[in-house]
Amino acid sequence: MGAEGFTAYQNGTEAEQAFQEAVENAEHEHGHGGYTGTLAEKNSYTVITKTPMPMDEAEEYATKLLNADDPRISDKWGPAGAIPVLTDRREVEVIITTADAPAGGFRSREAAATAVLTARGELEEGEKPVYGITGVYETHPRTGRLCAGTLRVPLEGGPLQHRGWLFFGYASC
Repeated sequence: MGAEGFTAYQNGTEAEQAFQEAVENAEHEHGHGGYTGTLAEKNSYTVITKTPMPMDEAEEYATKLLNADDPRISDKWGPAGAIPVLTDRREVEVIITTADAPAGGFRSREAAATAVLTARGELEEGEKPVYGITGVYETHPRTGRLCAGTLRVPLEGGPLQHRGWLFFGYASC
C-alpha cells in the first residue's frame, strides 16, 4: 500500500481536542475502513512548533516539511504533524430572544447576529458575520422575519489569534 500527503485544519486552541475532532471529521468524510490517505488514519500527533502562525505560513511550512520528508511526519503509520494557527475567523453561538428583536423581527440572520452581538459587546474590533450562518429560529407570524432562536455565526475580520491547528503528514492509502 502507498502513502498520501494530507493537511487538515481544525478550530480549537487545545491540540488534543482539535486533533480528535479533526480525525472524527476525516472519518466522517472519508469513511472508517482504513487506507483513506487522510488524517483518519492517524492516532497521534506531534507539535512541530509551539509558535502560532497565520494559515498561509503554516501551510507553506507543512508543505516544506512534507517535501523534505521530515522524519517527524514521514512515517505513514506514525504521528501527524501539528502547527498552531493564527486566524481572524471564529464561530459563536448566538441565542436570540423576542426581547432582542425589533417589532416585526430581523430582516436576515446576518442582521440579527450583528445587532445582538453588537448590543452584547461580543464583536471584536473589525469583526463581522460572514456567509454560512445556520440555526434554528422562530419567525414573526405576520412578517415571516426572524424573531427568536439560536444561530451559529461564523465571524471574520477580528485580530489574529491562535484559534486552530493545521494537522499534516502522510497516511496509508
